[in-house]
Amino acid sequence: MLKIHFKDNRHPPLWVVEKLYSIGSAADNNLVLGDEGIDALHARLISSENKVFLKDNNSQSGCFVNGQRVTHKEIIPGDVIKLGAVEIEVLDPHRAGAQPSSREDTPPWRLVSDSSWLAGKSFEIPRDQSVIIGRGTQCDIVIPGTHLSRRHAELSVQGTSLRVKDLSSANGTFINERRVEESVAYSGDRLRIDVYSFRLVGPETVEHKTRIRPSIEALTKPVEKRQASQEPKRWKTRPTSPGNRIEPTYNDPRKSGLWWLVLIVIVVALIATIYLI
Repeated sequence: MLKIHFKDNRHPPLWVVEKLYSIGSAADNNLVLGDEGIDALHARLISSENKVFLKDNNSQSGCFVNGQRVTHKEIIPGDVIKLGAVEIEVLDPHRAGAQPSSREDTPPWRLVSDSSWLAGKSFEIPRDQSVIIGRGTQCDIVIPGTHLSRRHAELSVQGTSLRVKDLSSANGTFINERRVEESVAYSGDRLRIDVYSFRLVGPETVEHKTRIRPSIEALTKPVEKRQASQEPKRWKTRPTSPGNRIEPTYNDPRKSGLWWLVLIVIVVALIATIYLI
């Protein structure tokens, strides 16, 4: 999460909670700037791995950070971004006084899609009302998924958390890949309904920073098998095929030279006995 402030104080400080935050003069941007020198889609703020990058969208007047023109650069608290004639200061969201001071200044909870089905979509959850999500046209957030229930789940802000209630859906509601009937979720958790998954983005608080939650990778990773002992096996097994069988050896006198010598002596003795008779 990032907090930005216009140096000319045209607007109160803004919280950037989307993963892709577009800036330009077109009305469909997250931040609309009607100043001279601002392209329709001038730049984007991109959140990735707890970092925020400013990416220029081949704008004519360019993007500047601390007076230097950039095309793609990580921004940090204290940087000054200049787009056309507009200067925007990057605030430190963790310093004293930088946190939202009132309910009006508090950024809303959002569902930010992290699946290919709704890539880049973000849905706001108002503070003072429940939101129904489903495929029915009467829902507050309508997702026309074939296997989604008409009224799939209910979301409502509860203090510094988000209460998630499954509305007897056919395919269930999941928080961090754990199926729930009614549960509490926190900023950074993953919500999944059918094949649609979302990252929950809420106002940062000390509670959120200190709470430890398992990652999706940890929840979905199969339990590793115990490593086999490196010691050789101490048990014996009976051979089951001729190729593995070791035949015992015997001292067969017939296969030795002594047997033939004895046989010759016997034959000579018999012949001599016949002649003597």
